[in-house]
Amino acid sequence: MLPEFELVTPSSVDEAIQVLAELGDRARILAGGTDVLVQMRARQSRPEYLVDIKFLAELKGIEFSAERGLVIGALVTHHALETSPLIREKYPILYDGVSRVGSVQIRNRGTIGGNICNALPSADSIAPLLALGALLQIRGPKGDRQVAMEDFFLGPRKVALGSGEILTHIVVPPHPEPNGGAYVKFTRRKAMDLALLGVAVFLECESDGRTCRQARIALATAAPVPMRAYQAEAALQGKELNGEALQQAGEIAAREARPRTSWRSTEEYRRHLIKVLVPRAANLALERMKMS
Repeated sequence: MLPEFELVTPSSVDEAIQVLAELGDRARILAGGTDVLVQMRARQSRPEYLVDIKFLAELKGIEFSAERGLVIGALVTHHALETSPLIREKYPILYDGVSRVGSVQIRNRGTIGGNICNALPSADSIAPLLALGALLQIRGPKGDRQVAMEDFFLGPRKVALGSGEILTHIVVPPHPEPNGGAYVKFTRRKAMDLALLGVAVFLECESDGRTCRQARIALATAAPVPMRAYQAEAALQGKELNGEALQQAGEIAAREARPRTSWRSTEEYRRHLIKVLVPRAANLALERMKMS
């Protein structure tokens, strides 16, 4: 049974912002509901109000242009992204992530914005977006602002949203070609499971397709929040992306990660996985770059 609450259904984003600003900590947003309702049923969260935004058309849709890049509404479901030909063709790294989120039922309900705002370090959709250099469009009582995704996560389930603010869109800026990316998730079993470790690698190369112009490496379940491995990225810049360079990047990423020991895995094993999965994801990214 859920604890008692009052459901509020705003008719616009601005109305939702006004309601959230007025209610403060007494309210939570309801989008897909795959996190908040579970937390309420487990008595981990007891909001007095749920502000239901799932019918707000302004927060839906997937758009792409060469000038702006990819724009995803916060209410777009993982299933919509997983089945989008645009995502599959132009952003396979994002497909890798959203297609591994939970079960089919969860992907049909859960939204990309909700997954981001839940701020779990194991979230499969977050690492690919971090590697893509995504920006988060936020609207609140003081207007619109944009935040780099890596600056959004303050801690587990803690994000940089002020009172009354809503994540409205995720913006992936355009990237120069040739480029390629991949997300690799390691789990204990080939079934629905949280990542013991996830690695997303996005590479931009010079015209030769082997010399790294820029690299972005994002890690899931490697720190209290999803993280970028900046030192490993810097180690690849300007280098030929051969086996030695990729192995070195994996070792550097393993050192700068901050994994913990839990009942699911030890810190040492997670660091070992980073060493293995960074080169694996990078090689898949290079293969995709050649195919594009």
